[in-house]
Amino acid sequence: MMAEPYNIFIEGIPGSGKSTLLDTLSRHFTDYHVYREGDISPVELAWCAYMSEDAYRQSLLDLADMRGEVERNTIKEGVQYIVPYTKIKTENYHFYEYMEKFEVYGGRKDPSEFREIILRRFRDFHSNGNIFECSFFQNIIEELMLYAMFSDQQIIDFYVDLAALLDLSAFKLIRLVSPDIRQCIQTIKEERVNPEGEEVWYLMMIDYLSRSPYGAAHQIQDFEGMVSHFKRRIALESEVMKLLPAECCFDIESKHYDTADLLRIFNASPDDQGKEKGGKR
Repeated sequence: MMAEPYNIFIEGIPGSGKSTLLDTLSRHFTDYHVYREGDISPVELAWCAYMSEDAYRQSLLDLADMRGEVERNTIKEGVQYIVPYTKIKTENYHFYEYMEKFEVYGGRKDPSEFREIILRRFRDFHSNGNIFECSFFQNIIEELMLYAMFSDQQIIDFYVDLAALLDLSAFKLIRLVSPDIRQCIQTIKEERVNPEGEEVWYLMMIDYLSRSPYGAAHQIQDFEGMVSHFKRRIALESEVMKLLPAECCFDIESKHYDTADLLRIFNASPDDQGKEKGGKR
């Protein structure tokens, strides 16, 4: 067990091994609550519908055949209703299209409203002993880059405000980094294919990037554009990590870390944490 409960945030670009690392840590820290991408997380809203009461009540009428499943999977948070709709399995794809409209990502909220939603949820978060996937960087920073079209400085300023809300005594950020970004993307491009051999992840990602305001403005239409996007994201993440105490942030080489060394990050004394093998700023 860890000497004290932390909130562990796992980050990294696609294909870096975030889910694998989350599974590894969850096996070692069995009393921690694990939030995978798409779960109802206390700090982040990926793949969840975020609905007013009126919109929620209307959805129960419009999706009458799914009402029971929706109600069983919904939580109320203040005046909002949160539905982790991708966790609900159905062959009715209209259901997913309907719910997707209520996500806070994809430019569906203006930047100021998006900012307030995320900061409010971090501000209201007051528990330790949690492991989060993609909840500090991936989904938030992609929205700020691609849809809010924030400059680098505006993104840094957002994270200055976010960092001020963290309990840094219980905060650990583990970022999986690849020495070769291009090869990392190429590997996932080739691995995530359908039974017909189509590179479904790559095609989906290119479509997502090219359709965003940033992607359209910068003509992100191919593999090179995708690599360029992730290079910018990684550089921004590195700048944000400089805002945080060194003992809170660790870069771990993707898929080439020793689990025993990794676990020592959480058992070390504050003076030793920044010196752990594999953990560096």
